[in-house]
Amino acid sequence: MESNILINVITLIGAAVFIVAIFKRLNLSPVLGYLVAGAFIGDNGMRVVTYEQTSLLGELGVVFLLFAIGLELSIERLKAMRKYVFGLGSLQVLITGLIIAAGVVLTTGDHSLAIIISGGLALSSTAIVMQVVNETKSQSMQIGRIALAILLMQDFVVVPLLVIVPILGGGGENIESLTYILANSLFKTVIALGVIFITGRVFLRPLFAFIAQDSHESSELPIAATLLVVLGAAWSTEHFGLSLALGAFVSGILVAETDFRVKAEESIYPFKSLLLGLFFMSVGMKIDVMEIYNQMNLIITFSISLILLKTLIITGLCILFGFNKGVALHAGLLLSQGGEFAFILFGLGKELGVLEEHTANILLLVVTCTMALTPLLAIVGRYISERIEKRMGSTPDQVIEYGARDLKNHVIIAGFGKIGKMVARVLEAEGINYVALDINDELVNDAMDNGLSVFKGDASQLSTLEAVGANRALTFVVTINNNITVKKITKIVNLNFNSLDVIVRMKDLKNSHELYNLGVHSIIPQDYEMGLQMGGSVLKSIGVSLPEINRIKDQFRSGNYIVAAKQNMDELFEEDE
Repeated sequence: MESNILINVITLIGAAVFIVAIFKRLNLSPVLGYLVAGAFIGDNGMRVVTYEQTSLLGELGVVFLLFAIGLELSIERLKAMRKYVFGLGSLQVLITGLIIAAGVVLTTGDHSLAIIISGGLALSSTAIVMQVVNETKSQSMQIGRIALAILLMQDFVVVPLLVIVPILGGGGENIESLTYILANSLFKTVIALGVIFITGRVFLRPLFAFIAQDSHESSELPIAATLLVVLGAAWSTEHFGLSLALGAFVSGILVAETDFRVKAEESIYPFKSLLLGLFFMSVGMKIDVMEIYNQMNLIITFSISLILLKTLIITGLCILFGFNKGVALHAGLLLSQGGEFAFILFGLGKELGVLEEHTANILLLVVTCTMALTPLLAIVGRYISERIEKRMGSTPDQVIEYGARDLKNHVIIAGFGKIGKMVARVLEAEGINYVALDINDELVNDAMDNGLSVFKGDASQLSTLEAVGANRALTFVVTINNNITVKKITKIVNLNFNSLDVIVRMKDLKNSHELYNLGVHSIIPQDYEMGLQMGGSVLKSIGVSLPEINRIKDQFRSGNYIVAAKQNMDELFEEDE
């Protein structure tokens, strides 16, 4: 038995390594490679490994993916996204579901069938879309934020769908019975999430604080703690009849509120990547090449219809919510596929007799084909989006305004040199939305190619600051190394957006009083900071403890580098003499 399991694992990893490596060499998406690998060795291929043997591992991949998404979202960030999660996301699911349901009812007259099919096809693939977003480095860009908002709402919708299907399978079409069971399910959902939130708030911080004391020399303890939190939360929601993924997502949001977030992200990264790969392979195992060949016309027709329908709906809604046509179409194509939860819903419907086996198989093949096309559709969407935006002929400020209009409680970075990039990376690591401005064409284009949220614009112009959403931002960071420009920017910000916290980078503190008078809240003198960091390294090398080094640094900073500033002034007086 053990040898069979070992052979299965070796086969899975071997197929993944070999085929995915070929796809990467051909500059094709690894997701396609995993799907092809699964089809080759799976149920309808060589049958070396079956779907049943890998489905649990694949489901765990989705669990870790949603935990990772939760880690990137603090509760405050989720509040800032609520317009798009509960507005755009809800409308997408509702409109798509109603149109598909209407088509099924008109064709078959079966309302139960319509609910299952419309529910399964209205959802997109969180696993594949987020993988594509990561591969294209679009997490911090508008397309990444739109995709995340819609997918979050879809993940919430999975809960009632998983409750409704067994009711329909039991013949529970009585309205009163359905209402009672749904109300009971909602109650259980509230209880489950309430328990997770309370437990997380009460126990997570003390647990991570305790672990931090012993984790400096050991890396396995944080990994074990993270697995405990993820799997414990997933088991809790499943115990209440909900999805594993929902518990993992909520636990991710809770961990994101603690100092352990970065450590948790590092701990689950290898598990998430490996298990997600196995999930994609398990999806590929359901691909029946002969069935696709025999039902080619039907599958192609349904696949194209689903892609066109969801593309049109999502594109139209994005335009309605104020996004430009290029980004809207890109989002529509990126999210036009069926999702992994359709496998669960259709499989459950088939087991309960609501879906005929032939119908279920056709639907699963349609979902699989549309998922497999996602990387290609994303490339097409990005290309068309860029072409549309070039033809729009918008002014620079209009381009910025379109790209930043969904942002709220974000950070604005003026100047995107080495320091500006570092600030952006730090914010990215904490899942904080930002938008940067720079006037250097080459620098901006290079940054955008690397998935950074940067626009060409002059931060000293009021119209540019209005376009970038300065009235909705929390903090304004100036990293420009030009005192005249810095003063001009701070004057404009102080006069028009005085609720913004302004942080300025300077070479030293010679003109600090003037900037403080202009409304600057914090000045970071790079020469003094470099001296502090080097001094800290020296103290560490001679055996001074880390808490004491941090205390000394904080003492200098809290006194506005008074010792360093005084030394600087003394040197100036000596030069005058």
